[in-house]
Amino acid sequence: MPKTLTTNELTVLGRVDILCGALEKDYENDNIRLHESSLRDEMHYSPYHEEQLAAIEDGTANLNKFKSYEGRKYHKIVMQEYDDMGQYATHQYKDSSVHAFIDKKTGDVFKPAGWQGPAKYARFNLLDDNSYEECLFKASWAGGYLYMR
Repeated sequence: MPKTLTTNELTVLGRVDILCGALEKDYENDNIRLHESSLRDEMHYSPYHEEQLAAIEDGTANLNKFKSYEGRKYHKIVMQEYDDMGQYATHQYKDSSVHAFIDKKTGDVFKPAGWQGPAKYARFNLLDDNSYEECLFKASWAGGYLYMR
């Protein structure tokens, strides 16, 4: 019989999904900025940038995605890249790097120490509304917001 989740665990799970969506949106916005900047720069102009902007606009661009996996203690947020390069391209999304670990019970958000586990100290808490809002506000696809300052 499946384990019944507590209210806190359900809240954390929902907020992990929202964080993944925010990271994908940040990645999309960053790509739009990059391509628009290249179109304004005569030295770097290429029709490629127009094609990429059109693909983003019509939803056909294969932008990176963020997916969460549930482990024993943590939700692991992983960035996925579309594999379309080279002779052995699979033309599907593949896990590329760990973005963050989130404690399933407490909602603590950790920078990854590696593929298997988190760094030592929590950076945000998804159960604390103020910390959660700050996390979403600072969230960047590259993970810089998870470094301690």
